[in-house]
Amino acid sequence: MRSFAENGEHVYESRIQEMCQNNKQSIEVNFVHISNKLPGIAIWIAEEPAKMIPILNDVAADIVAEVYPDYGKIHSEIFVRIRDLPVEDKLRDLRQLHLNALVKFRGVVTKRSGVFP
Repeated sequence: MRSFAENGEHVYESRIQEMCQNNKQSIEVNFVHISNKLPGIAIWIAEEPAKMIPILNDVAADIVAEVYPDYGKIHSEIFVRIRDLPVEDKLRDLRQLHLNALVKFRGVVTKRSGVFP
C-alpha cells in the first residue's frame, strides 16, 4: 500500500509526510484502496479488525520510522484509521453477526440514555 498511486501521486507517502509534519499520530487508509490492491487483506480487516488493526498500526509505525527515524520520540504509536467502507448498514439492521466486525452506518443522535444490558 505504501506505493499505491492515484493520478500519478503516491497517496500514502504524502499522507505519512503530512501526518508527520503536523505531529499527528494517525493516518487514514481508504478501504477501497486496500480491497483493489490486496483483496484478501481487505476481507481479513473487515471480518477481524481486532486482530488486523494492531498489525496495521505496527506496520505503519515501521514505515514512519524508516522515513522519520526520530518520530518515535514524538509519538510512540501510529494508528491506522480505516475509512470509506463500501457497504453501509442501517442502525436498526445491526445484529449479533456484526459484532467484532467493521460496520459503517449513518445516523443522528436525537436522545441518549443510560446503557442497558
